[in-house]
Amino acid sequence: MTFPTVGIIASHQVRGIYEFEALKLGIKVNFISEKCSVEELIEFSQGCDLIYVDPKIISPASIKTVEKAGIKIYPSTNTLEQFQKISTSKNNGERLSILVARSAHLQVSTWSITLITDNLTITPAPGMNFEQSQDIQLSALKLADEIGLIGAVELLVDANDYKKLLDVNWLAPNSGYWSQIGSKTNFYEQNLRAVLDLPLGSTDINSQFILTGKLSSDPTSDDYRPYLHLMARNPELKFNQVSKEVGITGDNLEDLLTEVIHTQQYYSGEINE
Repeated sequence: MTFPTVGIIASHQVRGIYEFEALKLGIKVNFISEKCSVEELIEFSQGCDLIYVDPKIISPASIKTVEKAGIKIYPSTNTLEQFQKISTSKNNGERLSILVARSAHLQVSTWSITLITDNLTITPAPGMNFEQSQDIQLSALKLADEIGLIGAVELLVDANDYKKLLDVNWLAPNSGYWSQIGSKTNFYEQNLRAVLDLPLGSTDINSQFILTGKLSSDPTSDDYRPYLHLMARNPELKFNQVSKEVGITGDNLEDLLTEVIHTQQYYSGEINE
């Protein structure tokens, strides 16, 4: 038995992440980030034990055709059809992000629930008691079971009514970065584990709070100067220059918010100190 190869079709922003996580797991990843025809999909699958695609890039119809050709592809047609039966709502305000993973052996996991604003994420979502959090997580696990999920997804729901589903992200979640700096097993590694039916890892968080913030470039400066200054000012900051995000972990939510907001303002040129 040899280590498997997974073919992934997803946003280019997550390519490096999946390649790195695959390397740690001892598996190989073949990656493309563009739409392709059914014929190209079938050709891409050659030499792969399975292919894992983002339905926002590869249409459900193409997935169904490839599946009928005997190729192991996720998400499955059945899973996508079950999702299509669920009505979605629109919301431009605050959202909750629920990350959930499920393997073929029916092992499941969720992460702490994340609050998403326009340019910040806070994990765990503030103001939510244990019972509320548990209720939301159990609902997510139930949904994963009902649709026959294999892999991991991000469910985005209305922060004021978690039963209102807003969107689903498969391989490139909006709130994935926090799990890289604040969880024992991040979303991307768990996604690979789940789709390969490997034992799932612990999703415990490593501090009381994890915050991330989107970064905007200063049009009058290159990004490197503020980047160096901010890293020197606070070595606890974690930057992702691919997704243009900053993150930090700790136990004092107010202090963490102050630090992330200052970083965003300085990086964008809004303030100069």
